[in-house]
Amino acid sequence: MIEKPPMKLIKAQKISSEWKLDRKGYFLIDPRTDEGLIYAHYYVNKEYVKSIVGNCAESIYYTILREDMVSSLMHAAYLGSELQKAELHLKLKNSIYVQDKPLELNNE
Repeated sequence: MIEKPPMKLIKAQKISSEWKLDRKGYFLIDPRTDEGLIYAHYYVNKEYVKSIVGNCAESIYYTILREDMVSSLMHAAYLGSELQKAELHLKLKNSIYVQDKPLELNNE
């Protein structure tokens, strides 16, 4: 049996001051349950440029990367997380999606 090395743990933390806007622009994530689709609306300098649309977070973020629409790893990680949350919202009929907020479940 191979012995596992001791773990080296780093406490995860979000430091808001580390966030920097991506020089290539930003996205507004717009999941539409009536269509079963997620729209990632792309803006540069506060002007709308185009939208990526799909029903799967993975296909949308791969398209964003392929189209070279992000320059920051932090922004790419954020988009992956936000798009996954939007996809989950489409699948759950009892949720409320708000970008930059935790997914809210209506447990009635």
